[in-house]
Amino acid sequence: MLNLAELVQKYGDNFIVPPAPVKFLKLVDAESDEEQPKIDHLQSSCIQPFCATRVFQYKISNHKIIAQGEDIKTVYDVVLSSDSEVDYRWTPGDTVGILTRNSDEDVDSLVDHLELQSTQHKLYRVEVDPATKKKAAKVPVYIPKLVPLRKLFSECLDLKSIPKKLFIRALLDFTEDDAEKRLLSVLCSKDSSAFDDVVLKTGMSFLTLLQNVPRCKPPVSILIEHLPRLMPRPYSIANAHGEGGKVRILFSMSESCPGLTTSFLRSCCETEEPVFLYFRNTTHFSYKEDDLLKDIVMIGVGTGIAPYLGILDHRRNSKEAGSLGKAWLFAGFRHKETSYLCRDELSRCLKDNILNDLSVAFSRDPNAHCRYVQDQLEANKERVVRTLRDSDGKLYVCGDGKMMLPQIEEKIGKMLAEVLCISDEQVKALIKEWKTKHMYIEDVWL
Repeated sequence: MLNLAELVQKYGDNFIVPPAPVKFLKLVDAESDEEQPKIDHLQSSCIQPFCATRVFQYKISNHKIIAQGEDIKTVYDVVLSSDSEVDYRWTPGDTVGILTRNSDEDVDSLVDHLELQSTQHKLYRVEVDPATKKKAAKVPVYIPKLVPLRKLFSECLDLKSIPKKLFIRALLDFTEDDAEKRLLSVLCSKDSSAFDDVVLKTGMSFLTLLQNVPRCKPPVSILIEHLPRLMPRPYSIANAHGEGGKVRILFSMSESCPGLTTSFLRSCCETEEPVFLYFRNTTHFSYKEDDLLKDIVMIGVGTGIAPYLGILDHRRNSKEAGSLGKAWLFAGFRHKETSYLCRDELSRCLKDNILNDLSVAFSRDPNAHCRYVQDQLEANKERVVRTLRDSDGKLYVCGDGKMMLPQIEEKIGKMLAEVLCISDEQVKALIKEWKTKHMYIEDVWL
């Protein structure tokens, strides 16, 4: 719990509290004869971010754990199948968006806090309040016309999001406790750094904030107005398009701090609960028919090899149609024995000349010849640079946008400078040109 006395001492006791945001929504009891919503995910009928298709209902038809042990994340290799006709042909490198949901524990916590136990399954209509003074007020597009409260909390609103100052100010009006009012006033104050220090820097979620103001009971309409949308999570497709629309994905989860969607997917492995997903728009991070003749270099760590499995699957299916360009995969894992993902599959690709070169690094094995993919790139820099410069090749990099991708770009830049004997300015210009021409393509994890 936050210590109010310490906060007041640190940030002062004179706060400039901003005006309350204008309320604009209301919940109305649904009539008993109104059409009951389907059991689908509440967001399954609305427009999805970066969507190329509608939402389809899938289920996990096959799964296996391909990495597990101390000092590594558990990795699942999953195949999803649909009874519906999936009228979409995806491209290697494409992704699906999986509609996620909040954990039962978090939803229970909110229901209990707001004392909605008796009405959590009741059906409501969400409407714009005709008395509102807010201009152009409208119900968010991801909120259906009819909602049971529990499914609303579970499937539409991001309960783990960091609340904005305006939201905290809105909460201020729904507690009669003086200490809670002062706490919320400190956090939403215009002239205090308390919000940055206490909320932003610690990543305090809405649910955690509520725990610190137990007598604050905002109406559900306020939550809809201020909580952001529970966004679908993207996953790379790890297989080529085939009959039946089966989709393969890899996902990893930390046992100590499991993610929202990975926890949901793991439960679906056992329960056969439906998974709602859609296909996202094809980006430049793709492997199209005219790329089959080109030499490619692929770089990824951990489950970042997933899109390359789809590329290799497509190359296997296309091998009989004509010649293939060379394919070289640089992959990084923690341990050779416990976290080398899809080892046998990659070995078969090598044997069948679907994959021509495989360079692997193991970051946590003390005796590993190369610990990072950058080390493997360095050891092969002349061939890599020649492949990219002299053969109209393409470079794919899949990974974390904050750490890995900048490190790989820095390494590629140093390799170009050393092998081609060019200046830093020329290196930057060349990489920029490659990215502009989509010869250097990144799949960015945020």
